[in-house]
Amino acid sequence: MLDFSVRTNDLKRAIRLILVGRKDFLDTADFRAFADALELCSTGTSTKLEASIAEAGYARVPFEVLKKLGRAAVSYKQDRVRLRIESERLRIENFGLSHPDITLKPIGTRIADLPVDATPLDTLALVKLLSSEEINEAGLSARVLDAQERAIAAIDFATRALEDFRIPREAVRSLLESHLALHAASLRAVVIGANTER
Repeated sequence: MLDFSVRTNDLKRAIRLILVGRKDFLDTADFRAFADALELCSTGTSTKLEASIAEAGYARVPFEVLKKLGRAAVSYKQDRVRLRIESERLRIENFGLSHPDITLKPIGTRIADLPVDATPLDTLALVKLLSSEEINEAGLSARVLDAQERAIAAIDFATRALEDFRIPREAVRSLLESHLALHAASLRAVVIGANTER
């Protein structure tokens, strides 16, 4: 369980920062409470707040829950609020939110991240660089699944557009795969880090 208190205005600002510019809510938000800080991060965005930590830890919540937390936080006028997060439950003061995808994680850092506006090409390149477990731990599984569905639709469209030229679906898929491999190689240092040995 995570148990901490933060300045109310800082929490409101941090939630707005994480939610800004999101076209959809495929992502999750990570709460990391340690020492005297709370780090709130999601794909492409991170912020750190001063916090009083009663119980340190790391939790992941769906954006749907983060959005509701933001709406609830607006109603609090006191200087500080207490949050507690446990599996499937988040509480701000006496107000509780439940969701099956609220999870506690071992304390750590994300192995990879992407900008908020990452292209499907950038997202699919992760599949060439990371295992499915690493993608899941980074909170990027929903983005990868969405990019894979978009790639399938694009391959189907291109195959239909090129059928008069008798270009088979496999050739279109192979072209995309080779382009992904090249793009993954160029992103390796940026996404994973120049000093990471893989």
